[in-house]
Amino acid sequence: MTTTFLSKSQQVALQQTLIISKLLNNYTLSSDNTPSIEQQAYSHIAVALYRFNLQKIKWSSFLKTAISTATKVCPWLASELVRCQQDYKAQPNDAVIIEQSAFINGIFSEELAYIDTLLDTESQAE
Repeated sequence: MTTTFLSKSQQVALQQTLIISKLLNNYTLSSDNTPSIEQQAYSHIAVALYRFNLQKIKWSSFLKTAISTATKVCPWLASELVRCQQDYKAQPNDAVIIEQSAFINGIFSEELAYIDTLLDTESQAE
């Protein structure tokens, strides 16, 4: 597996979220480290972002999910997401989506890379 800057508990949180979301099948968790509530929230948002990047959900749906997930556990991220949502509602076009998704993809770059690695590894094993 490639080098990751995520902690073991962050990796477990992503693995759990991928299994629950049915993106990852036939997978055994690699650790018994218990993720924090914040790590679980980040994982939920990262998987929703991954689904948006696959064009499985709309940007507005991603923002709604991400805001509701981040609100109680990560106020700074919730504030940024609310700002994105307000900008998107004011000007709902592809340029705004591209700019905002690039920003959010940057925040979650490690999580998205780890998800790609896990899903690529699983598809090669099948």
